[in-house]
Amino acid sequence: MVYHDVDIPLPAFIAIDWTGMTLALLPIILRFWLRYKESERHPWTRNVSDALVVLSWLSGIVLVSINAWKNTLRYRYIHDPHPEQLYYMVPKPQSAHLLYVSWVSLFFIYISLWAAKFALLVFFAGVLLHGSAVRGWIRVVLAGCTVFTAATFCLHIALLTAWCRPVSSNWDIEGHLCSAVHDINSVTISTVANIATDLAILSLPLIALFTKSRERRRVLTTSPLLEQPAAVIGRPEMTGVAFVIAMSALSITAALARFVTLKLVQNVPRANITHTIDVWALVEIVASLMAD
Repeated sequence: MVYHDVDIPLPAFIAIDWTGMTLALLPIILRFWLRYKESERHPWTRNVSDALVVLSWLSGIVLVSINAWKNTLRYRYIHDPHPEQLYYMVPKPQSAHLLYVSWVSLFFIYISLWAAKFALLVFFAGVLLHGSAVRGWIRVVLAGCTVFTAATFCLHIALLTAWCRPVSSNWDIEGHLCSAVHDINSVTISTVANIATDLAILSLPLIALFTKSRERRRVLTTSPLLEQPAAVIGRPEMTGVAFVIAMSALSITAALARFVTLKLVQNVPRANITHTIDVWALVEIVASLMAD
């Protein structure tokens, strides 16, 4: 089976990018509006989480802006009378610059994704560390998740900068073109690390529900006349956790879809899968932001 790139007109692809990032902006606006309406002081973890969400969205905006530039440039030559003279859909003198800018844009994908992951991690850390008695194993889990998330981010940056040697081979059209995001071995490492990070962070809301439930049972045992203890896990909390899990599942699905696409074309020379890769990257970024 040979996979063919999704057939999306370039103007429509630009519109999809901006629509996705606009959709991701709506819950961020709601997030800050709800914070504005709250009168109590917010913990530092909430402030850091909010800042990371904004960083994630801004990085996504840089990415789609670069994609818009690339596709606008490509659209100029879509009806070129000599398509055999085009390289990556643009005249060869411009293709090296286009590939270089594309390589730079990859960093913003991972900055956006990992800023969203860290935002969730910090938020749930604030939930788990809230209270007078925090169990030692919870601190160990939080520290482990933090170190692992930072390590996988550094791994992705290393893949982008060190997988292809020299690094200029990412855009050197006169030599052997190389790309970490199109090499199946690199993509396998990236996908495993990405999904493992998501699963590690997803364990935190489940731990939060478990510890809050235990606290609730303890309060009810020691104070049987207390009808609504502070530790009650209500429907809003359960709904929020379910939504985070659903969005995280969508993000994991997008990562797997990118991997499967690369796997299908790994033996096809110069297979064109640009739109497929970019669409799934956008889905993963939007899902990560919605989860926050």
